[in-house]
Amino acid sequence: MPLIDISSRVHDYSVLECASLGEAVARGGAAGKTFALVDDFFADSEAIESLDPLNVKCVEANEHAKSFERLGDIYAWLLERGFRRDCTLLVIGGGVLQDIGCFVASTLMRGIRWLLVPTTLLAQCDSCIGSKSSINFGAFKNQLGTFYPPTEVLLVTRLLESLPLDEIRSGMGEVIKLHLIAGNDKWKWLQELLSSHPVEQIPLGDVVRSSLEIKKPFVEEDEFDTGRRNILNYGHTFGHAYESICNFAIPHGIAVSIGVLTATYVSTRLGLVQEKHFHELRGALDPFVTPYEKIVSAVAIEDVIQRMRRDKKASGDAIKCILTRGPGAMEKFSMDSEADLRRFLGDFLPALA
Repeated sequence: MPLIDISSRVHDYSVLECASLGEAVARGGAAGKTFALVDDFFADSEAIESLDPLNVKCVEANEHAKSFERLGDIYAWLLERGFRRDCTLLVIGGGVLQDIGCFVASTLMRGIRWLLVPTTLLAQCDSCIGSKSSINFGAFKNQLGTFYPPTEVLLVTRLLESLPLDEIRSGMGEVIKLHLIAGNDKWKWLQELLSSHPVEQIPLGDVVRSSLEIKKPFVEEDEFDTGRRNILNYGHTFGHAYESICNFAIPHGIAVSIGVLTATYVSTRLGLVQEKHFHELRGALDPFVTPYEKIVSAVAIEDVIQRMRRDKKASGDAIKCILTRGPGAMEKFSMDSEADLRRFLGDFLPALA
């Protein structure tokens, strides 16, 4: 039974809930025609034993794995193993595997059938219905990519039960961002949930469903990310800069959380939102950024600005980022004065420590 159906002007998105990983794998079809890219963590899972072991490629999920330079091995493996257009690419993993699988599926033979089983909170609550791939090229993060949604997204929320703490905190960065974007009612709901549960006991299935419901209309209205969907990048312009500077030592969602704090602080300095909102947000996010905020506090301001200039959504001379007037009121702004941005970051970053 579909959990969420998304119909856009180009694609249908079907997110189906499966009771187990084995059930999800079975939807791939005949074992001989299913080729699987699998996160190393699931390499020994009984669920993939039904597949031809020669058609399973395990991938260490890190930012270096999704570099353009590394993709040649995957194309070669698929072609040498005899992948044809009537075959299926099954991708089991989090955001890194999703980016790799989406990019490969969209370019191999001009587009092949692929299924996604997102295994991390970040992938389940956010990126699995985005249809986008983002591939790194050298030092440039996420500068190559395509829009190519999977044929099916197979959601197994039970997989989240074994996530390490940092994986939960990383996923919650996107959850928090989405609920802030959704407005006061959704944000208050999430605040109450977080205040009544320690991080390791958050009801993850509930936050996944709530997050997908928030993201759904953005994808429906703006599938190719040229308008309203841009505000889903709240926190990302700063967050991506921090990730890159720290050589991806900070989990993506945690970098997003710190990016959300940065964008909110800049918003206070520009008079867009009251300082009270920033301080409340800092308190709410503290369990989800510690101790990584101390790493970010030491980064060089000029490095941050240089990487923001390289952001894939940048255009013209101004640095563009999503700022806020409060929950549910995010807007794209052009930072025409780099001097102001340097001053804001100069005040904000040391205070993170």
